[in-house]
Amino acid sequence: MRLFIVPILILLTSCGIHLRGSVQLPPELDDMAVQDADGATDLLPELKSRLKTKGINLDAAADLVLQLRAEQYGKRVLSVDSSGRAQEYGLSYSVRFSLKKRDVAGKESVVWLNEQTITLTRDLRFDSGAVLGTENEQSQLRKEMRRDAVLQILQRLQKAKPVVSESLPSKPVPFKPTPSKPMSPNVDKQ
Repeated sequence: MRLFIVPILILLTSCGIHLRGSVQLPPELDDMAVQDADGATDLLPELKSRLKTKGINLDAAADLVLQLRAEQYGKRVLSVDSSGRAQEYGLSYSVRFSLKKRDVAGKESVVWLNEQTITLTRDLRFDSGAVLGTENEQSQLRKEMRRDAVLQILQRLQKAKPVVSESLPSKPVPFKPTPSKPMSPNVDKQ
């Protein structure tokens, strides 16, 4: 049995399939600062922990800055019973972030990842007879959404590279007027 498992695992890893959660970050991201714009997002401790387990040195003075810009939870009614009471809720979680490299003066100048938003949703069945259990389940679903958001942030960091703007020329382009043709009078032929 083991003789069949080893070749299958080698085949799967060689074709690019990786286990869920296995993210290899590039060496350019070895030193990074993580800033929290809100001051206390729920995501920050989980994100820092995962970055450290990936071998990232978290240093507030690092050139690369991963900035968590906003975090938001949402809850809406998905279905109601015949009495108009909520039976099912939709929970949502979104987080906005960007990755930039500071220039020499300490400002963030080179964009590695433009501001991106990760949005996750989960369904929650509401049982009026077990309100405490429903609250615990809601808390667990929020925790799960944060873990999934951290994984998605790591996957996007895995592909991060400096963004090169092709829309603006690197050097000023001199103005060259095109030669104009003499205008012919507009003549109506009747």
